[in-house]
Amino acid sequence: MKNLFTLFVLMFFTRANAQKQIAITIDDLPFVSEISLKHAQVSTDKLLQKIRKHNIRAVGFVNESMAVRIGEIDARVALLEKWLASGNLLGNHTFSHRSLTTTPLEDFKIDLLKGEIITTQLNKKYNHTKKYFRYPFLQMGADSAKRYGFEKVLKDQGYINAPVTIEADDWYYNKVYMDAMKAGKHELMKSIARQYIQHNIDYFDYYEKYTQEIIGRPIKHIFLCHANALNADYFDELCKVMTDRGYSFISLGDALEDEVYKHADTVLAKGGFSWLHRWKITDKKKSALKEVEIPADIRALYEAK
Repeated sequence: MKNLFTLFVLMFFTRANAQKQIAITIDDLPFVSEISLKHAQVSTDKLLQKIRKHNIRAVGFVNESMAVRIGEIDARVALLEKWLASGNLLGNHTFSHRSLTTTPLEDFKIDLLKGEIITTQLNKKYNHTKKYFRYPFLQMGADSAKRYGFEKVLKDQGYINAPVTIEADDWYYNKVYMDAMKAGKHELMKSIARQYIQHNIDYFDYYEKYTQEIIGRPIKHIFLCHANALNADYFDELCKVMTDRGYSFISLGDALEDEVYKHADTVLAKGGFSWLHRWKITDKKKSALKEVEIPADIRALYEAK
């Protein structure tokens, strides 16, 4: 009887953990906040090696303006192709990462189309037919004409919008990490990285509780981070945050099969945020949970001239 009870407990926790699945999406390819092309190349290789190590099939969202640099176009396109050669997918993040909130609809449509020229050719080479799009700053439109007007553009162009439920806030930490790197402050870099990982530990705790409040069950999460030096150096530790909580890595396509992504979203807002917040606002729900804040010392470094 004792052995049967033990088996039941193991089966229960195995099933619970199996429900904890997450897709990894990475924005601002080919690379953001680099010191040089060489730095971008070395960091990309490091990041891709770690992605492969964890058997992740990520979707990288491209800003093609960062690939179109005089004298470096071939090298930067080669960086993008490395993502595909490593088994990942490429999506469209617009050409120049403009805000839909502040950009006229027609100009934003042009930025979408400009942003698919290189990526489309590379995806075709690797026989990838799915077209994923990620809104810059997660801003989907502050008025109905702009929001639903651009959604029609996406539909007409065959794009699938890529939601986000959990984001790393790595863009914030990476800024101070890069400042410390340029200043040769290696101990400060380590301190920033430790706080970055702790921030994500706290973030996952918050978002799991928040998901239960808003949706009432575990969901297949979609995680957002960026192609930057901080993640290139600490992606193993970032993955450990997730695997220690029982997550397994799935593709974006698998994540989108969760019924939650059919949930109504009627939000019109200038800012961008997690789809969990969008669903909360749509459903007029309340939460007593306090969102995790950036530590004061990191904020001070970020805001320093």
